Amino acid sequence: MNAQLLLVIDHRDTQLTLDGGALRLATPGAKPRHIPLGVLGLVVVHGRALVGCDVWRALAERGIPAVLQPGRGSGACAWMGPALGATGVVRAAQHRAAEQIERRLMLARDLIAAKLLAQARVIERLPLASDPPEARAAVRRQQDMALARLGQASSTTEVMGLEGAAAAAWFQWLSLWLSPRWGFKGRNRRPPRDPVNALLSLGYTLLSGEMLAVIQQQGLDPARGLLHELAPGRESLVLDLIEPLRPSVDLVILGMLDRLLTPEDFTNSPEDGCRLSKEARRRFYQAWAQARQDWPDLQATLEDERARTVVSLTQLCRRQTEVLHQVLKPVMTQYSQGDEFSLEF
Repeated sequence: MNAQLLLVIDHRDTQLTLDGGALRLATPGAKPRHIPLGVLGLVVVHGRALVGCDVWRALAERGIPAVLQPGRGSGACAWMGPALGATGVVRAAQHRAAEQIERRLMLARDLIAAKLLAQARVIERLPLASDPPEARAAVRRQQDMALARLGQASSTTEVMGLEGAAAAAWFQWLSLWLSPRWGFKGRNRRPPRDPVNALLSLGYTLLSGEMLAVIQQQGLDPARGLLHELAPGRESLVLDLIEPLRPSVDLVILGMLDRLLTPEDFTNSPEDGCRLSKEARRRFYQAWAQARQDWPDLQATLEDERARTVVSLTQLCRRQTEVLHQVLKPVMTQYSQGDEFSLEF
């Protein structure tokens, strides 16, 4: 069985304990339920659930990621995943590559090029709406210009500058494509100030939790990125590898608007920002659970699309780590041949 079940705990005082090879979920006023660990793909906890320490150990041992969301919108979320895989050579190669500008640039160009191409695929998939034709043309020109300049970028700072300009154009175009009733005027966060930004932040958080688990399972250091710099408390490699997948999150979120969610499903406050109502969260997670098992593959070939190849979000996260491994392979070869590593920090 493919372990893809999404378990969302969104009821205060819910107790989650380990019972053999299953999780026992006890919610006040409801009959306890048992969920086999073998079917779980992701656990999301909102607010103050009561979770036994043995549950976290069991999830980590089986490589099941967990995303812990605050009860209020302004708090920080936390990601939990498996322990680092016992592949020290991979981590050593990763740290060495992070000190080599040519390796960093190689990965940075690949990641941002893939992201820009994915954004172009989203534009192709979205129907014509209230956005004027010249707006679509403008964002495509910005993407094409960034793609053309990536090869000449001499630093990851330049790459990030190209990505930032393209992202600004992308969200500006989305503000024109979306109905004005959604109040979206561009990207904002911490806290998000409108429904679309609230959903984007939630989607990126869930994606990051999935990517973190894959990174840790493969023995990579989540804190050491090649595109994003080291920073206290930041999972820089997670941020690196989710870049090409962000447009697919955008596409999934946009598909929920009006069809599944309305602006009335959100509350807003100066302290917590914009938040989904509890009942709307249920609908969101049901849709997300379905989407993560058949995720839009914006890098799919024409043959894949014709064959309607089904790919999960977890599989796409693994694909992103394969891109990194291609960059690390020459460094790992040097290590296996006995070349001395000299890391400077």
